[in-house]
Amino acid sequence: MKAPITLLTLLLTFTLTLTLASDADAQSVSSPEEFLGYAMGDRLTPHHRVMDYMEHVATYSDRVELEYYGESYGGRELLVAYVSTAENLERLEEIRTNNLRRAGLAEGEPTDLGNKAIVWLSYNVHGNEISSTEAAMFTIYELARHDNAETAAYLENTLVIIDPLLNPDGRDRYVNWFHSIAGRNYDPFPNSREHNEPWPNARTNHYQFDLNRDWAWQTQIETQQRLALYHQWMPHIHADFHEMGIDSPYYFAPAAEPFHEVITDWQREFQTTIGENHVRYFDQNFRLYYTREVFDLFYPSYGDTYPTYNGAIGMTYEQAGNTRGGLTVITAEGDTLTFERRVLNQHIVGLSTVEVTAQHYERVAEEFYRFFSESASNPYAPYKTYVISGNNSRDKMELLTSYLDAWDIQYGSAPARRSVSALDYQSGQSRNVSISGDDLLISAFQPKSALLNVLFEPQTTIVDSLTYDITAWAVPYAMGLEAYAIESRINPEGSWMNATAPVSFDDAPEQPYAYLAKWDSKQDAFFLSQLLQHNIRVRIASQPFSFDDDTIYERGTLIITRRGNEHLGDRFDEIIRDLAIELDRPVETTETGFVVTGQDFGSGGVSAIRAPRVALIAGPGVNPNNFGEIWHFLDRQIEYPVSIFEHSGLRASDLEHFDVLIFPEGGYAHNFSNGVQDEIGRWVRNGGRLITFGNSASGLGDSIPSLNQRSRDELSDDEKRERALIRVEDRRRDSASDLITGSIYYVHLDNSHPLAFGYPDFYYTLRRGSTAYEYLENGFNVGTLREGAHRAGFEGSRVKDHINNSLVFGVQRHGSGQVIYLNDNPLFRAFWHNGALMFANALFFVGQ
Repeated sequence: MKAPITLLTLLLTFTLTLTLASDADAQSVSSPEEFLGYAMGDRLTPHHRVMDYMEHVATYSDRVELEYYGESYGGRELLVAYVSTAENLERLEEIRTNNLRRAGLAEGEPTDLGNKAIVWLSYNVHGNEISSTEAAMFTIYELARHDNAETAAYLENTLVIIDPLLNPDGRDRYVNWFHSIAGRNYDPFPNSREHNEPWPNARTNHYQFDLNRDWAWQTQIETQQRLALYHQWMPHIHADFHEMGIDSPYYFAPAAEPFHEVITDWQREFQTTIGENHVRYFDQNFRLYYTREVFDLFYPSYGDTYPTYNGAIGMTYEQAGNTRGGLTVITAEGDTLTFERRVLNQHIVGLSTVEVTAQHYERVAEEFYRFFSESASNPYAPYKTYVISGNNSRDKMELLTSYLDAWDIQYGSAPARRSVSALDYQSGQSRNVSISGDDLLISAFQPKSALLNVLFEPQTTIVDSLTYDITAWAVPYAMGLEAYAIESRINPEGSWMNATAPVSFDDAPEQPYAYLAKWDSKQDAFFLSQLLQHNIRVRIASQPFSFDDDTIYERGTLIITRRGNEHLGDRFDEIIRDLAIELDRPVETTETGFVVTGQDFGSGGVSAIRAPRVALIAGPGVNPNNFGEIWHFLDRQIEYPVSIFEHSGLRASDLEHFDVLIFPEGGYAHNFSNGVQDEIGRWVRNGGRLITFGNSASGLGDSIPSLNQRSRDELSDDEKRERALIRVEDRRRDSASDLITGSIYYVHLDNSHPLAFGYPDFYYTLRRGSTAYEYLENGFNVGTLREGAHRAGFEGSRVKDHINNSLVFGVQRHGSGQVIYLNDNPLFRAFWHNGALMFANALFFVGQ
């Protein structure tokens, strides 16, 4: 092994004069500086030029192959570069299939090709953390050029996969903004315009989703395409490059506690080995860094944790800079942080990661295979079997199986009927349950059991309360599934199929009295969205009804009568049937509007729905993530039209064109002009519907009703004295006693109210804070927290009593209109799927 100083010298000198190579083609591989026409750190490189450079390197180096794997929402290309020796690249598919077969993730026997370590380097998942993509170009250059003998040695038994730009829409948003406002000389003053990015900033993708929190849930198109490729390779090492505040130096592995208990001793050990390799380079040039702080390995949807739960050594790397970094900035210590230094640090760490992996390639690969072998033979978790009841709706089962397939988690059908002791997710209690062949069964005795148990564990084991993100996420709660966790092993008895016949109207009358469609999923909301946009008049049942004693149609059932749709003429049946078949909606027909129980179709309780005209508020102060969740739901998930207004641009006269106004989370209501604030109140009184997330409308003053935030109980004098004496080092941990950090709670629902149509009499909410609201005195307390509501995740010891008997979802009349309170976000990160129907109810049903 060569002395580390050799690589360090190479990295720090960055000479532009290339050593002559024996291979004539290698002379044509230009450095990024030569190709782009500017030195490292002088400018920001837009997406299309990054793609051009990757193409250039692949064209002139036989160590590089490219694969385009998709496009962003903005139509920008996504690619990875495979970097290794020419001989390894000729056997690329063999390396890939051997890796999966040795891990037990693919059928067949591996060939006699020896182990190859696979390193995946991911850059720029946050669009305004700009240094890493620039570093990716220098890193691939050093690996690709033939006159660099040291990096050539790394590639003998290592394949490096480089994704230079995970979030091209966000990056280009930042690059275009910065170049539009920067002068000839960059301004280092940290409070100047160059260091204050406008709302919503470029951290996120097109729909303002944080792609670094989407790895497990795969709600965004960029993640879906990347993870499909990732699972085809299953790398052994994954490094995710980021930036943080300008006053921090550089962070690298090992990670901070808490580590999830599924993480192996080897994964901990090699994180430290990699970190120690970085330390040598940083120490020798007197660079500042830190480890084992802030960035933990717990929440499963990060770029370090998701690979870790898939057997890899997953790591976050953080360089000072971020949105306030610009190209040069003065830090709190008076140092000048340059873009060149940021890029160089990222480049050093990238090559160091490849180097240390190459030095240990044999053990890296073998430990990776052992992870899956031991997972399949000896799952770590107490629960060995998960059963998803066949009583769940087909939409929920299809959603679940689509995720299981995406995660490569195996499942099958349950064996013949038997009774077993199990934990019931819905009640949170253990009881005897009966399972049958209609149920879907997931055994933990499979290669992906570590990931399975992390995603399905009913109660996360939190070894440290100081975590970086939410602390509960169990799939059955997020999807609203009837499900059970069993401590004993039960093997599937065969493949499981969602046995539903395709939608057909072959036996339906030619002109039925009405069509009936269920209402219990987001797909049903999509169907309603399309019906309304086709100008079809739809009614909803506010009471359960039946035509006989056998079948009950629940509240929220969509009733599409021929009467009221005469304007469609002969197209009425065609439109409904075509949409039902296209969207796979099981629509029924009836030849009468007379019911045995419930209300006849001409009753005032069977209300006609008017297609709502919807406006969504944006702008500074609006939580960009929550704004994006709402926008994505409307625009992509149910494809319903929405007009977006920045609050500073909303005029009173605009309101008359809309029926629904949506306030995302944030403290911005005071930013409306006084006239608009008052007009919003009048608009609601005249029949408008205001949907608020969190306490977003609190700044409107007396214009509309406001929620009463519950005050905390005063501390006793003894408690005050005790807290005053807490040591400085313990105060952060003590403050956690007042927190809820993304935990799951049981909500009592009044499902007779339209806001809760389609739900049972309970709902599981993901609560991200300890703010509690009083019950509405003159309104409908649709969703409430009561004693014993906590199910999973961290709950501070001083929070429990405070949130008991508080409001989660409510509706208050204001004149002829409605104010709808969604205090817990039902659309959180688009992965809390069971909340989507709640928002659809608020949008389409409440006030109709």
